[in-house]
Amino acid sequence: MNLDTKPYDTAFKDLAEQSPELLLRLVGALPPNATVTVLPREVSAPMLATDQPYEIVSPTEHFIAHLEEQTRWEADLPERVAAYQAALWAKYRLPLRSYVLLLTARGLSAEAVTSCVIEAEGLALHSRFTLVKVWELSAAQALALNNEDLLPFVTLMAGGEAELEQAARALGQVADDLRKRQLALHFVVVGGLRYDKDYLYDLIGRLTMIPIHAYRESSVYQFILDEGRTTGQRELLTDMLQRMAQRRFPDFMLGAEVERVHDLKALEDLCLDIDALPDEAALRAQLQALVVNGKQHEPA
Repeated sequence: MNLDTKPYDTAFKDLAEQSPELLLRLVGALPPNATVTVLPREVSAPMLATDQPYEIVSPTEHFIAHLEEQTRWEADLPERVAAYQAALWAKYRLPLRSYVLLLTARGLSAEAVTSCVIEAEGLALHSRFTLVKVWELSAAQALALNNEDLLPFVTLMAGGEAELEQAARALGQVADDLRKRQLALHFVVVGGLRYDKDYLYDLIGRLTMIPIHAYRESSVYQFILDEGRTTGQRELLTDMLQRMAQRRFPDFMLGAEVERVHDLKALEDLCLDIDALPDEAALRAQLQALVVNGKQHEPA
């Protein structure tokens, strides 16, 4: 699926980039003594971006592990995976192993298939993938890995209130305050696929030192948590920044500079850090710094 269409995809992207070995081990894609290289999500077909490919090299194997994250089963998923596989093979010319991380059982039936054959004149493509059902993974085993990046997804794993509270307490132990707030947002966004969001807000407020109540009352966070939204990530973050900025600085209006910020992760960080800025001028300076930094990383 396109990674920029749903808010909980940001949590998956965060996990995929921060802890690739952990994620690959979780889905059974990492052989012993392997090295992992995070590859660009974009592949050669126009407007086609995978959720996350990795290059895997071990003493006996060399292949591409391709991961797709889905909140629910969709009938066209096998064909979409096949399209990603074809593009990845064309780019890297390596064996492919695809894994679909399914967050919920919604839409899944006994007739769901994990392979397909695409035949066209002069082309035959046989595609298959491994389906990883997150709700069947052990929350206790995931918590035992002691990795903060995995905490938002523990909410969907097999377990109960005890494991959920343990994950929330672990969230409160994250040392970096900005990272803690990011993970808290992911915890509620992802966990909202299974639990009532008000319950998750109360849980975080009761068991951690995170002032999550401030976000709970913010209309922009309700906007992000709306599961049905299909707005692109840039538009979502721009809207988020405008609303949070006006909460601090009522006369603030975003200018065209936000369109020149290419690092969406940095834009998300700025949204979460607005309360620490002393005035509107400091916010403008931060935005300009993101624009300048983006220009420095543009290809010559």
